[in-house]
Amino acid sequence: MSTEVEIKFVVKSDVSIALSEVLQNYVILEHAVKPLSNTYFDTHTYQFRQFDFGLRTRRSVNFAEQTIKTAGVVRGGLHQRPEYNLPLLDEVPRLADFPHDIWPEGVDVSKLQSDLVDLFTTDFERTLWQVQLPNNAEVEVVFDKGMVRSGEHSYPICEIELELMQGSVDDLFTLAEKIAEFDGVRLGNVSKAKRGYQLAGLYQPKVNELSLSTEADKGETLAEVFLSTLAQGYQHWQHHEQLYLESQEHAALSEVLKSITLILHTMDTYADVLPKTCLQHTELLWLFEQFSDIDNALKLEQVISNNGHFIRKYPDHKRLLKELSALQSACIDFAEIEKLMTSVRYTKITLAISRLLNREHLELTIMTTVEDFARLHLQSSWQNVIDSCLADETLDAQQYIAEKAELQRNVSIGQCFNHLFDAELRNKFRLPWLDILQGIDDLEVIILLRNIASMQNESIAAGMNKILLRKQTSLLDALEQTRQQALLMQPYWLHD
Repeated sequence: MSTEVEIKFVVKSDVSIALSEVLQNYVILEHAVKPLSNTYFDTHTYQFRQFDFGLRTRRSVNFAEQTIKTAGVVRGGLHQRPEYNLPLLDEVPRLADFPHDIWPEGVDVSKLQSDLVDLFTTDFERTLWQVQLPNNAEVEVVFDKGMVRSGEHSYPICEIELELMQGSVDDLFTLAEKIAEFDGVRLGNVSKAKRGYQLAGLYQPKVNELSLSTEADKGETLAEVFLSTLAQGYQHWQHHEQLYLESQEHAALSEVLKSITLILHTMDTYADVLPKTCLQHTELLWLFEQFSDIDNALKLEQVISNNGHFIRKYPDHKRLLKELSALQSACIDFAEIEKLMTSVRYTKITLAISRLLNREHLELTIMTTVEDFARLHLQSSWQNVIDSCLADETLDAQQYIAEKAELQRNVSIGQCFNHLFDAELRNKFRLPWLDILQGIDDLEVIILLRNIASMQNESIAAGMNKILLRKQTSLLDALEQTRQQALLMQPYWLHD
């Protein structure tokens, strides 16, 4: 058995030239170019998928092997999975050849064998270098280019993988930072196998709401809480980044922004106790600002899809909808977002997060318990809310919108420490504020529509404004009632 420790980059084909040039700066222990064909198997009832196992055969020139990868972890772009490789003697894998102790308890291996079917194939050319770093660490570097195929469906492969052969994980990231200097690369979290399962119809990525699922553990360290928050935020980021690049769904891009916001606020919260890291606050802030137009695009989408029935009341509704679509296109351009996600600066930020997540030792300078640290920062953030106009007697629409960022920060900090407090008390306190955040989003939609109305002729503008003002007044009344009740509640972290 071996355990893969690798970093994967999704790249453009012309990156291979730059890669070859960079590797000339190291001692090259081995260099080879060979075709590879992998076929992945499962049963008719997909038992291997249920085990989170991968079963494949691999063939090349004068070479054939069978491999099982058992359940592992992917942490911040670093892939670690126990792997068993054995010679392949038949056309299909022979499961009895593998160690008996890898199988889940009670599994009938002979039944699995009789039910095996091939699902998909990956065919690609692999260019391989095994390089030695100055400190004698060894890394295998491969550039793979080809196709994943399942039935009539196919998807191109073009990626660089770095696998640690000898040395520390830090050595792996040292070389990865050189790759991150190439334009047109980004960290990838979708394996060739997962891509094949997607083509075979066994996996369908979808937009998920950002939520943290850390379980309460009184013995956990603050470093463990920090890393868990960071890891879940970044996993959410990577999933929705890939989904957006495949589907151009604005909702997926919105989840990327939520992840960036959570990580930015998490780093702020822990700033005083973290050791020096390669992840810079200024870089995260820069990235957050790059996505600033996404909210506007989503609001325009909401107007077009949910309020189109309202716009259709007016004789010139087709022109209005056309104007809205033009505004949306101006707010967000897929080509520009794709360019950002494959830029050197973006990739260095994501690699810095991955490197921080995979530090072999992370010690935080903390003089209090984890719970006391959480209470301190929750109270500090809450005090900022109390000191803002959110605690005033009455608020208008613009004041609510002006305080949106502060309220979002408060919610993010609460997410960092969700699992440390009673769920019922926590939710009772937080839900009204989450409702207020949603109400602020709705206010922004109404104001957007009012701005559009002001650009129309007088009769259309008057009719639209009449309805919109009524909606705005009703929404503000609801917000004010919710806010006044929320301000009377005792914060959950102050309960005994």
